[in-house]
Amino acid sequence: MKKSSFIITEIALAAVFAVSAVTVGFFASDIINNGKTAEPIKSESSVQESTKPESTEQSSKSESSVQETSKKAESSAEESPEESKSSSSLKLQLTPPENLSSQPEELTTYISNYGYFYDNMNFDHLIVVDTNDSKGTVYCYQQAENGYWWNIAGDGKPLTDKCYIGENGADFVVTENSKKTPLGFYQLGEGFYIDDKPSTSYPMFRITEDTYWVDDPKSVYYNQKVEGTEKKDWESAEHMISETDAYKYGIVINYNTDPVVANAGSAMFMHCKNSATSGCVAVPEDIMKTILEWLDKDSNAYIFITL
Repeated sequence: MKKSSFIITEIALAAVFAVSAVTVGFFASDIINNGKTAEPIKSESSVQESTKPESTEQSSKSESSVQETSKKAESSAEESPEESKSSSSLKLQLTPPENLSSQPEELTTYISNYGYFYDNMNFDHLIVVDTNDSKGTVYCYQQAENGYWWNIAGDGKPLTDKCYIGENGADFVVTENSKKTPLGFYQLGEGFYIDDKPSTSYPMFRITEDTYWVDDPKSVYYNQKVEGTEKKDWESAEHMISETDAYKYGIVINYNTDPVVANAGSAMFMHCKNSATSGCVAVPEDIMKTILEWLDKDSNAYIFITL
């Protein structure tokens, strides 16, 4: 500022009242160049022009634009916590908690009610579906190397409470077209997808125009996936690709597979859907994708469907 004042003084002594607009412009420019960036200052004639209605209108628009930008920034700041909450809602604890030395209380309750013990659980990933009528809550557990299990969503927390099962609920006795979900422990089979494969090393198959799941109890292929119709001996089968939303992502539940019992129920999957099913377990698409990405090629995974 001292340098600027000195220059102004010299100019004033040399030419008092001469080209005042240039002097104003030079003074403003010197201030701006002290480490800041701004638009060039207008000459006096330009300042006079700015008093005209047209420029006043432009100034109002500029102020309005600044206010709108400020409002958007405030709005964005207000929304960001919700976005953060939403984006963090599926963050999982994929490594064991430090000093893990006890079993999850809720898991202990679930398995003990059915007479199971941790020593009998010869697998390392478990999905628990706690059912109630045609709805359910999903919990996911993983076993640490020391034998203890932990809830990947956090102690006592469900991965989702937006789960659906068969429209007629769950039962130990299920038949074809009963629209019931089978209760019990079942190993998970292959995962599947229609278009974009999830980021997972878990065994997956892609559904194509030739992919069918046979639900005719009279067929030798009952409750099996078949590619093509060359050996067709069935009267009914799910053409899986027709379920573009439900089967966008999913995983096979190995129910009634070894041995296959005719009419005991078929095509039991965990898949995407937000309403009751014909017997499958359904969850929102993002949850289904999260589960598939949680599993890997070495996972020995089971699902436990309980009341």
